[in-house]
Amino acid sequence: MWQTRTGASAAAVEVAAGLLLATAVSDALGFAALSFYLLVVGVPVTAIAALVCFGYVVDSVNGGRADVLGRLHTLLSGCLIVAIVVGAAIREPWVPADSVPPAATVALAFGFGLLILQALVALVPARRQPS
Repeated sequence: MWQTRTGASAAAVEVAAGLLLATAVSDALGFAALSFYLLVVGVPVTAIAALVCFGYVVDSVNGGRADVLGRLHTLLSGCLIVAIVVGAAIREPWVPADSVPPAATVALAFGFGLLILQALVALVPARRQPS
């Protein structure tokens, strides 16, 4: 029997993806300060997403099953937090100049890569343990 992932972890990834997409769009439109503040808002939002994923893993362990994909999803969420914090830290000195440093673009691209990996992990169905 197969079961699907929780909607909470999918929604958390979607919110983080929306913030990163809004950051990329504001970069493209030349609003570097807005991009920085979107990333600052993205830190607690992504942390909440990681905690939702972690809670799902804890629940699965307490339920007597090992959720390897959930653990991978949680690890990727933690890496996404790091990418967003690093991206915001790189951008902060450049906010008064209203420009985006190339390293910040790399951090944003890395964040998108992590989101793609999270989406692929979420697409893999979880196996239900026989009762």
